[in-house]
Amino acid sequence: MSVYTPTLDDLRAAVDSAIAGFLDERRRALPEAAPMLTEIERLLAAGGKRLRPSFCYWAYRAAGGVHRDEAVRAAAGLELLHTFAIVHDDIMDGSAERRGQPAVHVRHGTGIALLVGDLALVLADALLLGAGFSADTMMRAFVPYSEMRQEVIAGQQLDVLAAGRVDISRDEARRIAVLKSGRYSIEKPLAIGAALAGASCELADGLRRVGEPLGEAFQLRDDVLGTFGDPAETGKPADGDIREGKRHVLYAEAAARAVGSEREFLLARWGAGDDLTQGEVERLRSIIETCGARRATEDLLDARAADARRALGSLAVDAESAAALTALARHATDRRL
Repeated sequence: MSVYTPTLDDLRAAVDSAIAGFLDERRRALPEAAPMLTEIERLLAAGGKRLRPSFCYWAYRAAGGVHRDEAVRAAAGLELLHTFAIVHDDIMDGSAERRGQPAVHVRHGTGIALLVGDLALVLADALLLGAGFSADTMMRAFVPYSEMRQEVIAGQQLDVLAAGRVDISRDEARRIAVLKSGRYSIEKPLAIGAALAGASCELADGLRRVGEPLGEAFQLRDDVLGTFGDPAETGKPADGDIREGKRHVLYAEAAARAVGSEREFLLARWGAGDDLTQGEVERLRSIIETCGARRATEDLLDARAADARRALGSLAVDAESAAALTALARHATDRRL
Protein backbone atom coordinates (compact mmCIF):
# COMPACT_ATOMS: atom_id res chain seq x y z
CA MET A 1 0.00 0.00 0.00
CA SER A 2 1.15 3.55 -0.72
CA VAL A 3 0.16 7.11 0.01
CA TYR A 4 -0.39 7.87 -3.69
CA THR A 5 -3.20 10.39 -4.27
CA PRO A 6 -4.58 10.24 -7.83
CA THR A 7 -6.02 13.17 -9.71
CA LEU A 8 -9.56 12.75 -11.00
CA ASP A 9 -8.17 11.95 -14.45
CA ASP A 10 -5.71 9.47 -12.97
CA LEU A 11 -8.53 7.78 -11.08
CA ARG A 12 -10.68 7.52 -14.19
CA ALA A 13 -7.79 5.88 -16.05
CA ALA A 14 -7.21 3.47 -13.15
CA VAL A 15 -10.91 2.53 -13.07
CA ASP A 16 -10.93 1.90 -16.81
CA SER A 17 -7.78 -0.20 -16.51
CA ALA A 18 -9.29 -2.28 -13.71
CA ILE A 19 -12.44 -2.92 -15.72
CA ALA A 20 -10.47 -3.78 -18.86
CA GLY A 21 -8.36 -6.30 -17.00
CA PHE A 22 -11.39 -7.85 -15.37
CA LEU A 23 -13.30 -8.16 -18.65
CA ASP A 24 -10.27 -9.72 -20.34
CA GLU A 25 -10.14 -12.27 -17.55
CA ARG A 26 -13.85 -13.01 -17.99
CA ARG A 27 -13.41 -13.39 -21.76
CA ARG A 28 -10.73 -16.03 -21.22
CA ALA A 29 -12.80 -17.84 -18.61
CA LEU A 30 -16.06 -17.74 -20.59
CA PRO A 31 -15.37 -17.22 -24.30
CA GLU A 32 -19.05 -17.78 -25.09
CA ALA A 33 -19.78 -14.41 -23.46
CA ALA A 34 -17.25 -12.57 -25.64
CA PRO A 35 -19.82 -10.78 -27.88
CA MET A 36 -21.61 -9.40 -24.83
CA LEU A 37 -18.36 -8.38 -23.19
CA THR A 38 -17.46 -6.55 -26.38
CA GLU A 39 -20.71 -4.58 -26.17
CA ILE A 40 -19.97 -3.62 -22.57
CA GLU A 41 -16.51 -2.48 -23.63
CA ARG A 42 -17.99 -0.49 -26.51
CA LEU A 43 -20.28 1.42 -24.15
CA LEU A 44 -17.47 2.11 -21.72
CA ALA A 45 -15.16 3.34 -24.49
CA ALA A 46 -17.86 5.67 -25.84
CA GLY A 47 -17.68 7.96 -22.83
CA GLY A 48 -19.07 8.42 -19.35
CA LYS A 49 -17.78 10.48 -16.46
CA ARG A 50 -16.96 7.63 -14.01
CA LEU A 51 -18.61 9.69 -11.30
CA ARG A 52 -19.91 6.73 -9.34
CA PRO A 53 -16.52 5.04 -8.93
CA SER A 54 -14.95 8.42 -8.15
CA PHE A 55 -17.40 9.25 -5.37
CA CYS A 56 -16.95 5.75 -3.96
CA TYR A 57 -13.16 5.98 -3.99
CA TRP A 58 -13.01 9.44 -2.43
CA ALA A 59 -15.45 8.51 0.32
CA TYR A 60 -13.14 5.60 1.08
CA ARG A 61 -10.21 8.02 1.26
CA ALA A 62 -12.19 10.52 3.32
CA ALA A 63 -12.92 7.77 5.84
CA GLY A 64 -9.21 7.11 6.30
CA GLY A 65 -8.51 4.55 3.61
CA VAL A 66 -5.18 4.74 1.79
CA HIS A 67 -4.77 4.26 -1.93
CA ARG A 68 -4.75 0.60 -2.92
CA ASP A 69 -5.68 -1.33 -6.02
CA GLU A 70 -8.43 -3.11 -4.12
CA ALA A 71 -10.23 0.19 -3.56
CA VAL A 72 -10.04 1.06 -7.26
CA ARG A 73 -11.37 -2.36 -8.26
CA ALA A 74 -14.26 -2.15 -5.80
CA ALA A 75 -15.16 1.32 -7.04
CA ALA A 76 -14.88 0.19 -10.66
CA GLY A 77 -17.67 -2.30 -10.05
CA LEU A 78 -20.07 0.64 -9.81
CA GLU A 79 -19.33 1.60 -13.42
CA LEU A 80 -20.41 -1.85 -14.54
CA LEU A 81 -23.58 -1.44 -12.48
CA HIS A 82 -24.17 1.84 -14.31
CA THR A 83 -23.70 0.03 -17.62
CA PHE A 84 -26.44 -2.42 -16.62
CA ALA A 85 -28.75 0.47 -15.78
CA ILE A 86 -28.24 2.42 -19.00
CA VAL A 87 -28.63 -0.64 -21.26
CA HIS A 88 -31.96 -1.50 -19.66
CA ASP A 89 -33.01 2.15 -19.48
CA ASP A 90 -32.47 2.54 -23.23
CA ILE A 91 -34.67 -0.49 -23.88
CA MET A 92 -37.50 0.83 -21.70
CA ASP A 93 -37.28 4.34 -23.11
CA GLY A 94 -36.86 3.22 -26.70
CA SER A 95 -33.73 5.38 -26.93
CA ALA A 96 -31.84 5.03 -30.19
CA GLU A 97 -28.51 6.42 -28.98
CA ARG A 98 -26.28 6.35 -25.96
CA ARG A 99 -23.07 8.37 -25.70
CA GLY A 100 -23.37 9.30 -29.36
CA GLN A 101 -23.52 5.68 -30.55
CA PRO A 102 -26.37 3.27 -31.32
CA ALA A 103 -27.93 1.79 -28.21
CA VAL A 104 -27.30 -1.92 -27.62
CA HIS A 105 -30.89 -2.90 -28.44
CA VAL A 106 -30.66 -1.01 -31.73
CA ARG A 107 -27.53 -2.94 -32.71
CA HIS A 108 -28.53 -6.38 -31.51
CA GLY A 109 -32.23 -6.45 -30.61
CA THR A 110 -34.01 -6.40 -27.28
CA GLY A 111 -33.20 -9.97 -26.27
CA ILE A 112 -29.43 -9.61 -26.57
CA ALA A 113 -29.55 -6.14 -25.01
CA LEU A 114 -31.33 -7.54 -21.96
CA LEU A 115 -28.62 -10.17 -21.62
CA VAL A 116 -25.85 -7.58 -22.00
CA GLY A 117 -27.43 -5.55 -19.20
CA ASP A 118 -27.88 -8.63 -17.03
CA LEU A 119 -24.25 -9.62 -17.58
CA ALA A 120 -23.05 -6.14 -16.65
CA LEU A 121 -25.01 -6.41 -13.39
CA VAL A 122 -23.58 -9.75 -12.32
CA LEU A 123 -20.09 -8.66 -13.37
CA ALA A 124 -20.49 -5.56 -11.20
CA ASP A 125 -21.19 -7.83 -8.24
CA ALA A 126 -18.21 -10.02 -9.06
CA LEU A 127 -15.78 -7.12 -9.44
CA LEU A 128 -16.88 -5.47 -6.21
CA LEU A 129 -17.00 -8.62 -4.11
CA GLY A 130 -13.77 -9.96 -5.55
CA ALA A 131 -11.85 -6.71 -5.19
CA GLY A 132 -9.62 -8.12 -2.45
CA PHE A 133 -11.00 -6.73 0.81
CA SER A 134 -11.67 -8.97 3.80
CA ALA A 135 -14.97 -10.82 4.01
CA ASP A 136 -16.11 -8.67 6.94
CA THR A 137 -15.35 -5.47 5.01
CA MET A 138 -17.18 -6.67 1.93
CA MET A 139 -20.23 -7.69 3.93
CA ARG A 140 -20.30 -4.22 5.46
CA ALA A 141 -20.07 -2.57 2.03
CA PHE A 142 -22.58 -4.95 0.51
CA VAL A 143 -25.39 -3.53 2.65
CA PRO A 144 -25.53 -0.12 0.89
CA TYR A 145 -24.63 -1.79 -2.41
CA SER A 146 -27.63 -4.12 -2.17
CA GLU A 147 -29.90 -1.25 -1.14
CA MET A 148 -28.67 0.73 -4.14
CA ARG A 149 -29.51 -2.04 -6.60
CA GLN A 150 -32.99 -2.38 -5.17
CA GLU A 151 -33.59 1.37 -5.25
CA VAL A 152 -32.56 1.86 -8.86
CA ILE A 153 -34.88 -0.95 -9.98
CA ALA A 154 -37.74 0.47 -7.92
CA GLY A 155 -37.06 3.89 -9.40
CA GLN A 156 -37.15 2.47 -12.92
CA GLN A 157 -40.50 0.88 -12.14
CA LEU A 158 -41.90 4.21 -10.96
CA ASP A 159 -40.53 5.81 -14.13
CA VAL A 160 -42.29 3.24 -16.33
CA LEU A 161 -45.58 3.56 -14.44
CA ALA A 162 -45.44 7.34 -14.64
CA ALA A 163 -44.86 7.35 -18.40
CA GLY A 164 -48.55 7.16 -19.26
CA ARG A 165 -49.72 9.77 -16.76
CA VAL A 166 -50.29 13.45 -17.39
CA ASP A 167 -50.96 14.43 -13.78
CA ILE A 168 -47.65 13.63 -12.11
CA SER A 169 -46.80 16.03 -9.31
CA ARG A 170 -43.46 17.69 -8.66
CA ASP A 171 -43.02 15.64 -5.48
CA GLU A 172 -43.64 12.41 -7.37
CA ALA A 173 -41.20 13.43 -10.10
CA ARG A 174 -38.59 14.25 -7.48
CA ARG A 175 -39.05 10.87 -5.82
CA ILE A 176 -38.53 9.06 -9.13
CA ALA A 177 -35.39 11.09 -9.81
CA VAL A 178 -33.93 10.32 -6.39
CA LEU A 179 -34.59 6.58 -6.57
CA LYS A 180 -33.83 6.08 -10.26
CA SER A 181 -30.63 8.07 -10.38
CA GLY A 182 -29.78 10.30 -7.44
CA ARG A 183 -29.07 7.66 -4.85
CA TYR A 184 -27.24 5.24 -7.08
CA SER A 185 -25.22 7.99 -8.73
CA ILE A 186 -23.85 9.69 -5.62
CA GLU A 187 -25.39 8.93 -2.23
CA LYS A 188 -24.89 5.17 -2.23
CA PRO A 189 -21.43 5.22 -3.90
CA LEU A 190 -20.37 7.49 -1.03
CA ALA A 191 -21.87 5.05 1.48
CA ILE A 192 -20.12 2.07 -0.13
CA GLY A 193 -16.74 3.81 -0.10
CA ALA A 194 -17.21 4.84 3.51
CA ALA A 195 -18.08 1.26 4.46
CA LEU A 196 -14.98 -0.09 2.73
CA ALA A 197 -12.84 2.08 5.00
CA GLY A 198 -14.85 1.39 8.15
CA ALA A 199 -16.10 4.96 8.52
CA SER A 200 -17.54 6.14 11.78
CA CYS A 201 -21.30 6.55 12.01
CA GLU A 202 -20.77 10.30 12.24
CA LEU A 203 -18.79 10.48 9.00
CA ALA A 204 -21.12 8.07 7.20
CA ASP A 205 -24.05 10.28 8.17
CA GLY A 206 -22.17 13.40 7.06
CA LEU A 207 -21.50 11.84 3.66
CA ARG A 208 -25.18 10.91 3.38
CA ARG A 209 -26.08 14.57 3.99
CA VAL A 210 -23.77 15.46 1.10
CA GLY A 211 -24.95 12.72 -1.24
CA GLU A 212 -28.70 13.05 -0.82
CA PRO A 213 -29.07 16.63 -2.13
CA LEU A 214 -26.17 16.30 -4.55
CA GLY A 215 -27.69 13.21 -6.15
CA GLU A 216 -30.95 15.03 -6.75
CA ALA A 217 -29.12 18.06 -8.15
CA PHE A 218 -27.18 15.77 -10.48
CA GLN A 219 -30.38 14.27 -11.89
CA LEU A 220 -32.04 17.67 -12.25
CA ARG A 221 -29.05 18.86 -14.28
CA ASP A 222 -29.34 15.71 -16.38
CA ASP A 223 -33.01 16.46 -17.05
CA VAL A 224 -32.29 20.04 -18.11
CA LEU A 225 -29.52 18.82 -20.40
CA GLY A 226 -31.80 16.12 -21.78
CA THR A 227 -34.32 18.75 -22.88
CA PHE A 228 -32.13 21.73 -23.76
CA GLY A 229 -28.63 20.31 -24.06
CA ASP A 230 -26.22 19.84 -26.92
CA PRO A 231 -26.13 16.22 -28.19
CA ALA A 232 -22.36 16.54 -28.52
CA GLU A 233 -22.26 17.07 -24.75
CA THR A 234 -24.97 14.64 -23.66
CA GLY A 235 -24.40 11.83 -26.17
CA LYS A 236 -28.16 11.61 -26.69
CA PRO A 237 -30.56 13.18 -29.20
CA ALA A 238 -31.52 16.73 -28.20
CA ASP A 239 -35.23 15.91 -28.38
CA GLY A 240 -35.06 12.44 -26.82
CA ASP A 241 -36.63 13.28 -23.46
CA ILE A 242 -39.46 15.19 -25.14
CA ARG A 243 -40.26 12.44 -27.65
CA GLU A 244 -40.03 9.77 -24.95
CA GLY A 245 -42.26 11.81 -22.66
CA LYS A 246 -40.04 11.86 -19.58
CA ARG A 247 -42.11 12.60 -16.48
CA HIS A 248 -39.36 14.52 -14.75
CA VAL A 249 -39.48 17.67 -12.65
CA LEU A 250 -39.33 19.88 -15.76
CA TYR A 251 -42.48 18.26 -17.09
CA ALA A 252 -44.26 18.26 -13.72
CA GLU A 253 -43.51 21.96 -13.26
CA ALA A 254 -44.70 22.77 -16.77
CA ALA A 255 -47.90 20.76 -16.37
CA ALA A 256 -48.64 22.68 -13.16
CA ARG A 257 -47.77 26.13 -14.54
CA ALA A 258 -48.87 26.20 -18.19
CA VAL A 259 -52.41 27.40 -18.90
CA GLY A 260 -54.94 27.38 -21.70
CA SER A 261 -53.94 26.10 -25.12
CA GLU A 262 -50.30 25.82 -24.09
CA ARG A 263 -51.16 23.37 -21.33
CA GLU A 264 -53.46 21.42 -23.62
CA PHE A 265 -50.71 21.15 -26.21
CA LEU A 266 -48.15 20.07 -23.58
CA LEU A 267 -50.38 17.32 -22.21
CA ALA A 268 -51.42 16.11 -25.65
CA ARG A 269 -48.05 16.13 -27.42
CA TRP A 270 -45.42 15.49 -24.75
CA GLY A 271 -44.16 11.97 -25.43
CA ALA A 272 -45.68 11.64 -28.90
CA GLY A 273 -42.49 10.04 -30.20
CA ASP A 274 -41.77 10.06 -33.90
CA ASP A 275 -45.14 11.69 -34.59
CA LEU A 276 -43.76 14.97 -33.26
CA THR A 277 -42.57 17.43 -35.88
CA GLN A 278 -39.47 19.47 -35.13
CA GLY A 279 -41.70 22.52 -34.87
CA GLU A 280 -43.76 20.83 -32.18
CA VAL A 281 -40.59 19.89 -30.29
CA GLU A 282 -39.52 23.53 -30.33
CA ARG A 283 -42.96 24.62 -29.15
CA LEU A 284 -42.80 22.21 -26.22
CA ARG A 285 -39.38 23.56 -25.27
CA SER A 286 -40.76 27.08 -25.50
CA ILE A 287 -43.66 26.21 -23.20
CA ILE A 288 -41.25 24.91 -20.57
CA GLU A 289 -39.27 28.14 -20.81
CA THR A 290 -42.11 30.64 -20.89
CA CYS A 291 -44.23 29.12 -18.14
CA GLY A 292 -41.28 29.22 -15.75
CA ALA A 293 -40.78 25.45 -15.44
CA ARG A 294 -37.15 25.55 -16.49
CA ARG A 295 -36.34 28.39 -14.11
CA ALA A 296 -38.10 26.62 -11.23
CA THR A 297 -36.21 23.40 -11.94
CA GLU A 298 -32.88 25.19 -12.10
CA ASP A 299 -33.69 27.05 -8.88
CA LEU A 300 -34.34 23.71 -7.18
CA LEU A 301 -31.12 22.36 -8.66
CA ASP A 302 -29.15 25.31 -7.32
CA ALA A 303 -30.74 24.98 -3.88
CA ARG A 304 -29.95 21.29 -3.62
CA ALA A 305 -26.38 21.86 -4.83
CA ALA A 306 -25.98 24.56 -2.16
CA ASP A 307 -27.29 22.12 0.48
CA ALA A 308 -24.64 19.64 -0.61
CA ARG A 309 -21.86 22.23 -0.50
CA ARG A 310 -22.81 23.24 3.03
CA ALA A 311 -22.83 19.61 4.15
CA LEU A 312 -19.51 19.02 2.45
CA GLY A 313 -18.00 22.03 4.18
CA SER A 314 -18.91 20.60 7.57
CA LEU A 315 -17.18 17.24 7.02
CA ALA A 316 -14.13 16.56 9.17
CA VAL A 317 -11.94 15.02 6.47
CA ASP A 318 -8.40 15.52 5.17
CA ALA A 319 -7.67 18.32 2.72
CA GLU A 320 -7.05 16.04 -0.29
CA SER A 321 -10.36 14.23 0.14
CA ALA A 322 -12.25 17.47 0.70
CA ALA A 323 -10.76 18.97 -2.47
CA ALA A 324 -11.55 15.89 -4.55
CA LEU A 325 -15.13 15.63 -3.29
CA THR A 326 -15.64 19.35 -3.91
CA ALA A 327 -14.37 18.99 -7.48
CA LEU A 328 -16.62 15.98 -8.06
CA ALA A 329 -19.64 17.83 -6.69
CA ARG A 330 -18.96 20.74 -9.02
CA HIS A 331 -18.51 18.39 -11.96
CA ALA A 332 -21.79 16.63 -11.17
CA THR A 333 -23.90 19.77 -11.11
CA ASP A 334 -22.16 22.44 -13.20
CA ARG A 335 -22.30 20.72 -16.58
CA ARG A 336 -23.21 23.31 -19.19
CA LEU A 337 -25.76 23.41 -21.95
